Amino acid sequence: MGPAFAINSAFIALAVPAMAPYGVRGLVIAGLIGSVFGIFPALWLARRIHEGVRDS
Repeated sequence: MGPAFAINSAFIALAVPAMAPYGVRGLVIAGLIGSVFGIFPALWLARRIHEGVRDS
């Protein structure tokens, strides 16, 4: 899920005109930030699935 968020945030960085002055460096930073924040929903979902699969 992290790579998917990195790709999405890179596209957002391309679409937002305010990101233009930052160039490629801004694009890379947006991708890194997106990949870091993409890990949190994946961890949350993995925990929810594990709780549902766990034997009582």
